[in-house]
Amino acid sequence: MPITVSIIADKADLVEISPMVLDAWQQPYNPQLKHFRPTFPTHAEAIAYGTERSVKRLQENDPKLFMLKAVDSDSNEIVGFAQWYVNDKPDPYGERTVATWHPEGSDEREFAERFINGLWDFIGKRVTGPHMDLHSITVHTGHRYRGIGRLLIRWGLDKADELGIETVVSSLVSARGAYEKCGLGCIEMIPPSPSLNVPYPSEKWKELESDHLSGWLMWRPAGHDYVAGVDKAPWVL
Repeated sequence: MPITVSIIADKADLVEISPMVLDAWQQPYNPQLKHFRPTFPTHAEAIAYGTERSVKRLQENDPKLFMLKAVDSDSNEIVGFAQWYVNDKPDPYGERTVATWHPEGSDEREFAERFINGLWDFIGKRVTGPHMDLHSITVHTGHRYRGIGRLLIRWGLDKADELGIETVVSSLVSARGAYEKCGLGCIEMIPPSPSLNVPYPSEKWKELESDHLSGWLMWRPAGHDYVAGVDKAPWVL
């Protein structure tokens, strides 16, 4: 059953994709996700939010953003989704995040802002040049281990080579092996932001901090797959 990867142009695809994305991010559990979006009381509300958010991004027609779908050509079912971004901003990670999706004054909002901006600060101190940036990637839970993720990743790497730029991915700990198989090198661990260590944390804060929030900073040079012991990320002395 061949899989084809193409750029999404129709918002109807995103209506089909949103439930797949929501379920895929929960299997396995993604400890970082709740800091990047609100928590909803029902599955339907979470899907509606995801759909609205994706459609809005598509309609912005940003030429640097590539929203991809992987389709099983036998069933015509969408079985994978990814968002790649050409990040060539003068300060790629300098924009501060305000977690407006959490209530103002809540521990959830304060924690999310410290976590997210700490993550951007860590990467921004290292990655300063133009690069392909993987915003998200998901594979349908019923179609894993078919090479779908690899095809979606490979599309972005090929685009990076076409543009003559590097590729950078902030990876969950569990996804490191998948990126390495696709030609990215694991350069260093991304620790949780030190700013999360607050005096007299509330019980909610302790709960949020108990998740495993580390990640891996993955990198691939322009033009070829990473070769351990040969290639060196620009920020590594």
